Amino acid sequence: MAWLKRWSLRLFILVIFVLALLAASDNSEAVALRFMDWETPQWPVSWWVLAAFVLGTLFGLLLNVVSNARLRMNIRSANQAISRHARDLDAARAGSDQD
Repeated sequence: MAWLKRWSLRLFILVIFVLALLAASDNSEAVALRFMDWETPQWPVSWWVLAAFVLGTLFGLLLNVVSNARLRMNIRSANQAISRHARDLDAARAGSDQD
């Protein structure tokens, strides 16, 4: 079953790649983006779309790293609290055994 998932993913990526090539060949007209007084150099539309996807992917990865770091810190503090409570419980049990 794993090989089916692997091959279907590869087929999906191949189809996306072919569609991206077709879109890039159709969108070869050079355009400049303008925001207020600032204007970018002229690039083909396909390059602007590719740049948007790459920037979106990088931004998503950055957010993922930040989120994972925060979760790892929470897990570390929770594990420390568990260890502290386990020591307190062991000490309480040892104290009750002596009575």
